[in-house]
Amino acid sequence: MAHADNGRTRILDSAAAVLRQKGLAGAKLSEIAKGAGMLAPSIYHHFPSKDHLVEEVMMEGIYRNNRHIMSRVEGMGPGTSPMVRLRTAIVAHVDFLLTGDDYSSAVARIFDDLPEEMRKRVLAAYSSFDNYWRDLIVAAQADGTGSKALDATVVRKFLIAMLDSCSSWYRPGKLSPAQIAEQAADLLLFGFAAERP
Repeated sequence: MAHADNGRTRILDSAAAVLRQKGLAGAKLSEIAKGAGMLAPSIYHHFPSKDHLVEEVMMEGIYRNNRHIMSRVEGMGPGTSPMVRLRTAIVAHVDFLLTGDDYSSAVARIFDDLPEEMRKRVLAAYSSFDNYWRDLIVAAQADGTGSKALDATVVRKFLIAMLDSCSSWYRPGKLSPAQIAEQAADLLLFGFAAERP
């Protein structure tokens, strides 16, 4: 979603970075404006309120993340097995959250803190993201590689919540984002037990 107005884009980019780092309560308009190279009152030329700015960052984050995951999965071609497609989506999601996209990391960090009305609108936008994950899970259950004993909604809710959490705790160190993404996929798809009891 490229914006013709560069000032607006700079504000959104700065807001995403500040929201990612400080959370919703800690994000100050003065800091967002400074990151965009302008004074705080200038933000109101582009956005009527902080809430409008936050909501646009959320919508952009959902759009970018969904586009990234879908392009990775769909790029594998139609003959790819459902479990490989699901694993690819998990790895793509974690990779995207941990390799510098402020928008999707901001979404993961501040979603629970959003005002109720905004959360409802963001959830509505999230429905295509949720549906895509649901389809990946149901396809793996249908071909027998995914457990039919588990409810697809429960799997999806836990999977997304666990993946989204990585942007709040990850710090560069022992494991690279790519290694963490692979471990997340192993944990989510095969569990923690070395053998099933």
